[in-house]
Amino acid sequence: MRLSTMIKKMLGFLLIAAMLSTVTSTWAEQPHQETPEQVIAILQETLIQAMQQGQQIGYAGRLKLLAPVIEQSHDLATIIRTALGAHWAGLSTEQRQAIIKTFSEHSIATYADRFDRHDGERFTLIEQRQLPRERILVRSQLIQADRTTITFDYVLHHVGNQWRIINIVVDGVSDLALKRAEYNAVLQKDDIETLIGILEEKTAQMGQD
Repeated sequence: MRLSTMIKKMLGFLLIAAMLSTVTSTWAEQPHQETPEQVIAILQETLIQAMQQGQQIGYAGRLKLLAPVIEQSHDLATIIRTALGAHWAGLSTEQRQAIIKTFSEHSIATYADRFDRHDGERFTLIEQRQLPRERILVRSQLIQADRTTITFDYVLHHVGNQWRIINIVVDGVSDLALKRAEYNAVLQKDDIETLIGILEEKTAQMGQD
């Protein structure tokens, strides 16, 4: 039994390494500046990989696979700054760094927790269109096994030489708006340390597979 368990773990580590290598090379093979559609395509390809291998590599494996892609495709610092709104101005440099770190870890953990198994789902890109303030919307759909669809509208802005996601609207519901409402409800009663603690606790509870 011990030998069998060790072999399974070794195969799992090798699979994770191979998947990470594939993801890294995918980013490297893209032109110096990826288009918004390329950013979304790479993200969604990696989500499908995480789903397909989800039970084999486990939560920790999905976390390692998804982390670099989410960090490169999302502007997590801008997302949390926007979600906090006026509260951001009152934070010290140390508090800002702490909430960005905690929020980033929580965001990656949420992806790893939710995209954990595959039942024939696939993503398809629908359109790209210009938004005000030099932003781009990329619309895609997740086609499920029963052929029902979930629409994902990704809002991206330009940071340096990279297009990055600053909001995701799922079937008409803005993830940024939900975060803004949730986080501000906490900050109206408590401080930023309380919010950080809540996010850390939620992150710790994920991945119990």
